[in-house]
Amino acid sequence: MKFLSIDLIPETSQSLQLIFDQGHAIGELAQKRYAGGTFIADDYLHLAEALQHTKDFLKSGKKVCYEPAFVYNCVLVRPDILARHGQDWHLIEVKGSTSVKDIYLQDVAVQKHVLEGCGLKISKAFIMHINNEYVRRGSNDPKKIFTLADITEEVSDILGEVKRNIREFLKVVALSKAPVMDIGPHCSDPYSCDFTDYCWRHVPEFSIYNIPRLHAGKIEELKTQGILNIKKVPESFPLSDKQYLCVQCAKTGKPFISKTDIKEFIKTLQYPLYFLDFETINPALPLYDGMRPFQHITFQASLHVQANKKAEPIHYEFLGDAKTDPRKSLAEFLVQNIGPKGSVLAYSAAFEKTRIKELEAFSPKLSKKLAQIQSRLCDLAGPFQKGHYVHPGFMGSYSIKQVLPVLVPGMTYKGLLVANGGDAQAAYLNLLSGKLPPKEHLELITALKTYCGQDTFAMVKILERLNV
Repeated sequence: MKFLSIDLIPETSQSLQLIFDQGHAIGELAQKRYAGGTFIADDYLHLAEALQHTKDFLKSGKKVCYEPAFVYNCVLVRPDILARHGQDWHLIEVKGSTSVKDIYLQDVAVQKHVLEGCGLKISKAFIMHINNEYVRRGSNDPKKIFTLADITEEVSDILGEVKRNIREFLKVVALSKAPVMDIGPHCSDPYSCDFTDYCWRHVPEFSIYNIPRLHAGKIEELKTQGILNIKKVPESFPLSDKQYLCVQCAKTGKPFISKTDIKEFIKTLQYPLYFLDFETINPALPLYDGMRPFQHITFQASLHVQANKKAEPIHYEFLGDAKTDPRKSLAEFLVQNIGPKGSVLAYSAAFEKTRIKELEAFSPKLSKKLAQIQSRLCDLAGPFQKGHYVHPGFMGSYSIKQVLPVLVPGMTYKGLLVANGGDAQAAYLNLLSGKLPPKEHLELITALKTYCGQDTFAMVKILERLNV
């Protein structure tokens, strides 16, 4: 039997590990809503033990089990919570979202199919998800932070379809080699596939998938013509102005620069300039009193200040201590280091604008000064987002990670320990855990400061290039 090698699965990124860790924390808190249960701790490397310990639980007469293991007709499931209800059972699947999604119904339907195949009667099926109206007061309350949604009917409605799907999946598993499957939206929806790099290896580095906001229907239209390379897109193919510019730059290998529009943008800027960048976390489980699930906490800021066009920028930085709520100190940092006049630049500034508005609500005494800072925000991404500067090296993107190395050769995020926002979130949550050895703790602090500082210095250098 020849299948894709497990070696093709990429290493787990810091941001993906963050999702896993958050899921574990949510699961542990959810268990407290059904306290006193038996936890089947055996992992995927010890399935025989997990199955045996599950059988022992069923015989014990105990009422609640966490992560039991069941196999029926070659399908393995590990429900989050299984609760005895008289002679029947309630099946509870825990999800770290704020609503019930269709994909969750299929998940629970597979579990119900397997459990009933093993002889259990499932009288009720639930999704336990995050209550987005919850506000933390003291410790997170498992009875209030979760909403229990009864999906018994919905699961019953799709059970027949799920059983048919399972039979088809088993046929695929029985094949001697991996089936041929075209790439498409299913590679990332509802979840990203681990084998995307392998399956997309025939797609050119600069392809039709890089054309900004190109509708899936148009992508399919080009694919049916055998066109994947962006340089092969016909001149007659209907595109928006921005899409057309992207394609033309790819074909010519030359940038498009609207000097008039860029000059107009630069004219709007007033010195001194304040280049600002934030890093945030938005955990599902609120960290501090008064917080809601998934509410952003801005824990870091980098600020480069340039007095005039020829002046060397001065750098200021803030990083939370990973012990207390950083927002009050951050608000003070901003009003202390951003003067009453001058433009405040951020890259994709809507994010920074929203964070400052949140700080206004959190720090009433500083709200007027923060509002004044927020009113002066300018978006440095604007010239690129609006198509005033399009370069083939941007590969259809206007993200700072893509723009920077093109405009400022030698400046890159590659090789940084913290190289993107997801890494920054994971790093700060690791600091918050208090479990890191001192050396690793200091390394992460340095890495966070390096990354956030590069974001604002990158803006300084990008503006220099626009000024040329």
